[in-house]
Amino acid sequence: MSAHRQHPFAAIVLAAGAGSRFGAPKVNASLPDGRRFLDVVVERCATAGADPIICVVPPEAAAPAPARAVVNPHAAGEQVKSLQLGLAQLANTDVRGVLVWPVDHPFALELSALAVVDAARRTNAPVVVPVQDGRRGHPVWFARETWRELITVPEGGARAVVHSYGAQVHEVAVPDAGVCRDIDTPADLG
Repeated sequence: MSAHRQHPFAAIVLAAGAGSRFGAPKVNASLPDGRRFLDVVVERCATAGADPIICVVPPEAAAPAPARAVVNPHAAGEQVKSLQLGLAQLANTDVRGVLVWPVDHPFALELSALAVVDAARRTNAPVVVPVQDGRRGHPVWFARETWRELITVPEGGARAVVHSYGAQVHEVAVPDAGVCRDIDTPADLG
């Protein structure tokens, strides 16, 4: 039996934001080579073995195969609402956890995602985060046991849930600056 079947996991790509600092929604933003952020992140999730891949997008946006789109009609709302919409899609699956990957981290590599998933398999940690030069980044692993908290967190979003696990959060050092490279403005692409 493959490791994926022994430890099935999903991915949620958070891509519904309005992109106010970027100047447009990032769901359609492109890298300098012309590939959309969303296409790159979904491809990396698929390569890492995530199944299913849920893309939370604004109305009228499509998700590339093999992902499926879930619409968040409130693009200006809090990111945790998108995460909650994605988690609702996973309630009746057998996945053990989920990689949460914001679309504005298109430079994070699938090798980092694989390192996070591997650490989750080895340690059974409730939360696993990639770390590069001492800074936490994305994608982040949330074991199924954390989902109730993610769905009901009153304020502070996923960050508050990560902090609530304190020393139980497992950090994985990765040689990938992309895990911390958040694209907030077009200048960040340079």
